[in-house]
Amino acid sequence: MKNILITGASSGIGKQIAKKLRKKYKVINLDIQENTLEGIEFYKCDLSNKQQLLKTIKKIKKKFSSLYALINNAAIFSSKPLKEQELEQWEKIISVNLTAPYILSKEFSLLLEESFGHIINISSTRAFMSEKATEAYSASKGGITSLTHALAISLPNVKVNSISPGWINTDKNYIPTVEDNLQHPCKRVGTSNDIVDMVKFLLKNRGFITASNFVIDGGMTKKMIYV
Repeated sequence: MKNILITGASSGIGKQIAKKLRKKYKVINLDIQENTLEGIEFYKCDLSNKQQLLKTIKKIKKKFSSLYALINNAAIFSSKPLKEQELEQWEKIISVNLTAPYILSKEFSLLLEESFGHIINISSTRAFMSEKATEAYSASKGGITSLTHALAISLPNVKVNSISPGWINTDKNYIPTVEDNLQHPCKRVGTSNDIVDMVKFLLKNRGFITASNFVIDGGMTKKMIYV
């Protein structure tokens, strides 16, 4: 069974990816939140802490001698007016959303090259468009989209791609309104399974798909809106 490492697989999109992949792959979850899925190898780690991350990577390498895919999914979000934003929060968001994927990709690059494997970065449509008060998150997602094609050039034996989700509802207690659904050209809000479908597709990629970003947003970023 091939090994796949997913960051942030204790909740949200990451959890659904892990849930759907665990029958076919040995899934390793790297997250600060406790793991609740059975059949998952769990390592608790604060991705914003560089030293803790490097120590955890060392533990994983000691137990697993191969890696087929790295899915950089973990991210934190903040929305605060620009004048109220603190540098410390900016640095934490960048460290989790961008620096950690860089470190993980670098440290596992040899194993991924040996397996002719995959790096899948979960970006966001916020890499291309923004709401106000989201500077750090948008910057981090723009960065990870660019990091994707840079890694693909540096690692020709690894398929490196990113996925940019739009509105993906991960809250079981929230039911999208009619208006929520109809603002999307496909007439519905996205679900985690829409991202899972793309992940599965990329894991079957034979090698010609690399350095690419895939927007999964129900068509929203292509919809022209006049107010």
